[in-house]
Amino acid sequence: MLNASIFTLIGGLFAFVGVSLLVVLIIIRALSNIAKRSQLTRESIRDLQRGILAIWVALVLVWILQALGFTSLFSSVTLSGVVGIGITLALQSTLGNLLTGIWLLSDNVLRLGDNIRIMSLEGTVIKLSFRSTWLKTSDGSIVVMSNSTLYNGPFTNFTAKERLSKKFEDKK
Repeated sequence: MLNASIFTLIGGLFAFVGVSLLVVLIIIRALSNIAKRSQLTRESIRDLQRGILAIWVALVLVWILQALGFTSLFSSVTLSGVVGIGITLALQSTLGNLLTGIWLLSDNVLRLGDNIRIMSLEGTVIKLSFRSTWLKTSDGSIVVMSNSTLYNGPFTNFTAKERLSKKFEDKK
């Protein structure tokens, strides 16, 4: 009787880990495709993949500890809530830039080589990442701006007129 419950527990753990890993790999692939279409650097794509995997590992460890009886559901939820609030408050601007970077890239409004103007700055996009965008101005200066600043705009994309108008016309 005891052996059957141990095997059931182990089987359930493997099933959970396998299914959750499959879901995480699908999410990673989808976000990586969006990042590649937006011509994001390989380092940024790797950082995204590692971040998602780290979150998955942490969640799986908490679930396994709970399933094995080392922690209760209440203590796991309480601890993860406190840790989540602390991380969110500590990384508030970084998380904001990360989310706006994902929105900018998924909307496909910016690509490498696009000529844009935001506020009084005008330049060519030379680097896109999840946290910041780099512009090279006509005098050769490099301007690094947070994606939140860029997303809150308004900004003008001179190069993407055809690409974005085709996207808009397809939705009619």
